[in-house]
Amino acid sequence: MIQMIRSLDPRWAVTLAGVAMAGLLSASVHAEDIEIRSTMGSVEERPALESLADLGLETEEGVTELSLQQAIEAALERNLSLDVQRLRREQSQLGIAAAQGIYDLNLSVVVGATSNTSPPSSTLQQAAILTRESVYWNNSLTQLTPFGGTAELSFNNSELESSDEATQPNPQTTVNFDLNFGQPLWRGFGRTITEQSLIIARNNSAISREDFQLQVEAVVADVIFQYWALVEAREQLTVAEESLALAKELHEMNRIQVEVGTKAPLEMVQSEVGVATREEDIIRLTATVEDAADNLRQLINLDRGSLWNVGIVPVTDPEVEHRPIALAEAVDTALKQRPDMRRLLISNDTLELQAAVAENLVKPQLDLFAEYGFNGLAGDVKDGDVVLKGGFTDALEQITDASFEGWTVQLTFGMPLQNRKAKAERAQAELAVDEGNAQLRDLQQQILTEVRRNARAVETAAKQIDSARISSKLARRNLDAERKRYENGLSTSFQVLEIQEDLSNARSREVSAVINYRRALSNYHQALGILLGENYISVAAEDL
Repeated sequence: MIQMIRSLDPRWAVTLAGVAMAGLLSASVHAEDIEIRSTMGSVEERPALESLADLGLETEEGVTELSLQQAIEAALERNLSLDVQRLRREQSQLGIAAAQGIYDLNLSVVVGATSNTSPPSSTLQQAAILTRESVYWNNSLTQLTPFGGTAELSFNNSELESSDEATQPNPQTTVNFDLNFGQPLWRGFGRTITEQSLIIARNNSAISREDFQLQVEAVVADVIFQYWALVEAREQLTVAEESLALAKELHEMNRIQVEVGTKAPLEMVQSEVGVATREEDIIRLTATVEDAADNLRQLINLDRGSLWNVGIVPVTDPEVEHRPIALAEAVDTALKQRPDMRRLLISNDTLELQAAVAENLVKPQLDLFAEYGFNGLAGDVKDGDVVLKGGFTDALEQITDASFEGWTVQLTFGMPLQNRKAKAERAQAELAVDEGNAQLRDLQQQILTEVRRNARAVETAAKQIDSARISSKLARRNLDAERKRYENGLSTSFQVLEIQEDLSNARSREVSAVINYRRALSNYHQALGILLGENYISVAAEDL
């Protein structure tokens, strides 16, 4: 058996050099992965809230004042659904790094040994049994090129020893240093074909960003809705309390007049019914206020316990100036700004890419292969009774001196005669593109309808505010007039209570009209895709 240790060191030096090169490349890719992760951050388990001060909110006497902006910020910071979307976003970002692995350098090292015995096949071979023993060390670096080709740098060497004395040199060392390149010229050619997985990963990452923005918009829209629901509930409770105060005032007047004998006791019964009815409304509306506050606490994701007992007082004024709407500009804005529109456009880009790849795979195969390299051969040569020593160093010197070279150029053509699989996949991809375009047109129609409907809702709500205020003003005048009639004995408690109820209903409609306008405005901004900007929120853009 050949003494392998005798000549392994130079070969392993080359192998270790290749390993070191691959290690540096691997370290570079790993650093890139860390950078990608650092741009996203990581979702950590949140510490429990000790008080609302951890959210920047002050609590005084068991009550905290909360603006709409503070509610939105708190929800975005602690909302659990956004945590899920952040994790999905991070996974899609890492998908880009994974797809970039197509360009990773591949180091291959093959080390082996063989031993064979056989009878002689020629009279020139004097040994009764021929023995051939060899060891080999092969190293290669392979790299994919942007247009689908593969470049390979290989350093192969082996050492052979035979019992056949006619074999010269014996033992012999063979060294080859080659650079070969294979490039598809038709099927599989092009950067788009080569990088399809990377392009799709980038598209998926962009889609995940739009999904994240959609989730942020959903959270913001929910917070806005529940915030104004709380405002409305509290305002309706105030209206009910005012109505109760009026009923009590009337009841007190009746009591005095019954005692002095100017009113019949029946008037007391009617006013008592009015007070009791309004007290029932107070009980019902108080529960509505607490329900609305709990919904807001849930969106902010307050921890269970004492924080749920802190009262919430909304302080943002629901009154806002009405701005006229330019419908044509609003539709154009929605088509450009809505995340679901951008998401579908990106998805259709992926479908078109897959169709282009499927079209390319229908083409015949035409591949170019080229190889150029240097060869070296050395070993022990017998010249009579003299043995001329040689080995790996001599063979390597022939490589470095470029003493022996070789090259190959080759074209390969191939074509499936029916190619049914590729043709069917191309047809499927084309149908998928048509489907995506149909979905795009459908979404455009949906957006047009939503923008027009929400714009109408804003204009209608603005008009309802004016109408409700006029109604409230007239109802108050009517009540003043009826009270004067009552004081002069020309009306009854029942009639006064009815007109008080009319005033209460008018005030309630006014409150609802103002809140409905804010809700309609929020829905309109969401339909345009500008809800975040209108609430001073932006989603950080990443380089994809």
